[in-house]
Amino acid sequence: MCDVDAALRDRLFALMQRCYHCVTRDRFESDIAEKDFLIVLRDAAGVPRGFSTQMLFCREWEGQPIQVLFSGDTVIEPDFWGSHELVKGWCQVAAMALRAEPGRRLFWFLISKGFRTYLYLPIFFRDFEPHHAGSAAGETHRLLTMLSEEKFGAAYDAPKGIVRFPESLGQLTPEFAEIPDARRDDPHVQFFLTRNPSYALGDELGCLAEVSLENTHGLGRRWLERAIHAISPHD
Repeated sequence: MCDVDAALRDRLFALMQRCYHCVTRDRFESDIAEKDFLIVLRDAAGVPRGFSTQMLFCREWEGQPIQVLFSGDTVIEPDFWGSHELVKGWCQVAAMALRAEPGRRLFWFLISKGFRTYLYLPIFFRDFEPHHAGSAAGETHRLLTMLSEEKFGAAYDAPKGIVRFPESLGQLTPEFAEIPDARRDDPHVQFFLTRNPSYALGDELGCLAEVSLENTHGLGRRWLERAIHAISPHD
C-alpha cells in the first residue's frame, strides 16, 4: 500500500478531477490502497503535476513464475506532457522488479482510456499486445486475456479486448479526449481508435508488453538500462 499523506492525496485527486469526468474520491482512494508504488511528477518548485500508481504481483504462467507490473490511475497536467520524469520513475520501478527477481520475466499490464497512454507501447516496446500489425505473439495475447479476466471479471470483453464497466469509473474530459489533427494519421492512433471507439465514454483497452532490454528500443531501452545499472544487486 502506498504511504501518501493527506495533503498529497488532495493534490493528486484534484489533478484527476481536472483531466477526468466520473471520478470519485472513494475510487481514487481504493486505487491508492491497492497499489504498491506511487510515482509523482513534480515541477521545479516541488508541486505535483502528475502521478501514476503501480502494483507488482507474481503469477504462474505456463509452468513458469512471472512478475506483473500493473498501472492504475495515471494523469499528467497538459503543460507537462513533454516531461519524461514520470516515465523515468516507471523505469526505476520496473528495474527494481527485474533486479529483485532476475529469474522471472516481467510484464507491464495496463488499461488505456486514451491514445496518449497507448502510445507509450510503440514508443517503448518492440512487441506488445494489441498491435496494429497484428498480434505480436500468441503468448502475449493469451496472458493479457488471463490477467484481464482475473482482474476485471465480467467487465472484460475478451473478443474485443475492452474493459467496460456498468458505469464509467473515469473518462477523459472532452478537452483531453479530442484527437489533435497532427496525430490522426499515426497508425498507432488509428488502431487505438478502431479497437476502442468508445474510449471517450470510459472504455479501456487492455494492453500488455514484456519488460526486458531485448523488447525495448530507443529512449525506453536507454532509460530502462540506466535504471537497471543504477540499482545495486544487493538493493
